[in-house]
Amino acid sequence: MSRTYKTESRRATREWRGPEARFDLLKEATIATIVVVVVVVVLAVLFSGPRATGVTFQSWSKNDSADFASTTLSELLGTSGSATYGPPYNSADGEIQGLGPISFQKWGGIHTPVDPPQDFVLGPLTAWSALNPDIKTAVATWQTAGEQQQKTWSDAAQNAEVNVDGTAVTLTGADTGPITTILTGLMTMAQSGALDTQMVDLPGEFYSTNHTKSLLYLADGEYLGNIAEQYHQQGDQWGVMNEVGSWPGQPWLSAYALLYQIPPWKNVGTDLIVIVTVIPLFLILLFLPFIPGLRSLPKRLGVYRLIWRSYYRQYGMDKKTKEDRA
Repeated sequence: MSRTYKTESRRATREWRGPEARFDLLKEATIATIVVVVVVVVLAVLFSGPRATGVTFQSWSKNDSADFASTTLSELLGTSGSATYGPPYNSADGEIQGLGPISFQKWGGIHTPVDPPQDFVLGPLTAWSALNPDIKTAVATWQTAGEQQQKTWSDAAQNAEVNVDGTAVTLTGADTGPITTILTGLMTMAQSGALDTQMVDLPGEFYSTNHTKSLLYLADGEYLGNIAEQYHQQGDQWGVMNEVGSWPGQPWLSAYALLYQIPPWKNVGTDLIVIVTVIPLFLILLFLPFIPGLRSLPKRLGVYRLIWRSYYRQYGMDKKTKEDRA
C-alpha cells in the first residue's frame, strides 16, 4: 500500500491492540516540576544572576564625554546614523534594505517618526533653557538662522576638533555660531541626569515605557557599542543569543545567529538576507507532517524506540507495527 497522508492518518488513528503500560502523567509532571524548581532555586542561590549597570545619558556623558559631544553634534547636524537611517524613522535612505524591487522596509513607511536635531537636541534644550538664558538664546539663534547660515556653521563644526573640559564643549577652527553653547548645554543637562527623564522619549509626560528614541541616540555613539562588545552582545559575537557575561542565552536563536558568522551572509551584512533564508527552514518544520518523505523520518529513524526502550525491551514490536515499518 502506498504511503499517503490519508493512509498514514488511518494508521495513526486505528485502535491499539498491542500491550499497554501504565503511565501516571500527573505524578510524572509533579515530580518534574519539583525537580526543576529545586534546581532553579539552588542555582539561583549559588550563582545569583547576571548584573550589569544600566547605560544612561548621565553615565555616557561622564564616562566618555568626548563621544557624547561628538554624537550630539552629529544629531544636531543631521549626520548621525539615526538621522540618515530611513524607514521606519525618517525619509532618508542610509540603511534601506531590499531584494531587488522588494523592500518591506519601504513598504512599511515611516510609522515611528524620529527627527534627531529636534528630538535629541533642540527639544530637550528648549525645556532646559528656562534655567539658562544663554542656552535659550543659542537655541533661538540656531532655529531662526537661515538654511545657508546653518550650513556654514555646520560645515565649520564638521571640520573642527571637539574638546571637552567638564561640561564645557569647544570646537576649534572657524566660526560655528551657537553650536558650542548648544553642545555645552546638553552636556550639562546629561551629566545632571535631566536628560534621562522623558526629555527625549515623551517630552512633557511623566511616565514612558517606549525608549526607542533614547536607544537610537545612545546607539549612534560608540559608548554603548563598546559596552555591548565587552559583554559579547555584538552581531559578530553571536550577540542575539548571548546573555550578559558568560550566562546562558537563547539557544533557539542559534540557527539565526549562525548565518551572521559565515559567508556569504556575513559579507552582505543585511538582516533581510538572513530572514529570507531562515523563514523557509521554519516553514519546513511547521509543515513537516504534510511533506511526503520527510514526515516519515521519525518512524524510519526509530528514535522513539530509544526513548521507550524499556517498553520495547519488555514487549518487543507487534506484528502490525513490523508490517507498517516494512
